[in-house]
Parts: sequence; C-alpha cells; structure tokens
Amino acid sequence: MSSAGSAAKNTGSRAAGDLERRVERVERQWAAERRQFQLELSHAASEAGQLRDTIQSLRDALEAGRIGEQERTQAAIAAANEEILQLKATINALRDELERQRQGEGQRTQNALAGANAEVVQLRETIGTLRAELEEQRRRMLEDRARTQDAHDRELKQLHEMIDVLRVKLEKAANAG
Repeated sequence: MSSAGSAAKNTGSRAAGDLERRVERVERQWAAERRQFQLELSHAASEAGQLRDTIQSLRDALEAGRIGEQERTQAAIAAANEEILQLKATINALRDELERQRQGEGQRTQNALAGANAEVVQLRETIGTLRAELEEQRRRMLEDRARTQDAHDRELKQLHEMIDVLRVKLEKAANAG
C-alpha cells in the first residue's frame, strides 16, 4: 500500500508542477500581451499628440488668414477640440481599463485599439476638412485682393483721365484769358 500511496503522491506532485508551469506560461503570455497593448497604446497616444499639434498649427493658420469666415472656422475648431477631448477621455478610459482587467485581455485590447484608431481616423478627417477650409479661405482672399486691385486700377485710371481733362480746360482758360 505504501508503494501505491507513494505513486499517488508523485502523480499529485507532477500534476501540481504541471499546473504551476501552465499558470506561469499563462501569466507570461498575459504579461506579453499587456506589454504589446501598452506599446500600441503609447503609439496611439504619440500619434494623438502629433495630431493635436497638427490641429493647433492649422488653427493658427486659419486665424491668421481669416476674412469673414470666423463663424465657420470657430465651429470647426470647436469640433476639433471636442474630438481631442473625446480622444483624451478614451485614452484615459483605456488606460484605467487596462489596469483593472486581467482576464480576456486580447478581445478588450482589440476593441480599445479599434476605438482609438477610429478616433484617429476622425481626427485625420477633421484635419483634412480644416486644410480644405484654409485653402478655400486663401483662394477667397486672393480673389478679394485681385478685385480690390482691379477697382483701384480703374479708379486711378479715371482720376488720371479727369486730371487730363481738367488740365486741358485750365490750359484753354489760360489761353483764352
């Protein structure tokens, strides 16, 4: 019986060792997935920072070239700010979720990244819209400048003609007197 008890004990020890190795392997896999998620999250945060910088640059350019487009530009800036705030809130929520969760990391990680990527796409679309508005504003400004220059040239020509007419009248009056 002692041999049977010893064999059962060895089998139990082996099963416990196998179980411990499996647990360690799962924990290592989980840690690797968490590091990968943190790397991806860091990349998303970095890209979001670059996008925020780009948005800020576009805002500055729009403000410098604004001629009669203030309401539309302000609405676009407000939308961009709202999207940035949403992106920051999403990133913070993802960071908190990562710290709280240990199970099911793979699926939640993919969902969170998809949400962040969708917001990045939205930010890129907003940047494109802001760029288009800036170009339209520049085009209008150039057209306005050209119209103003044409009007100025016409007025100058009329004034020169008027001066010539008055000069001729003065010369006639001087010669007649």
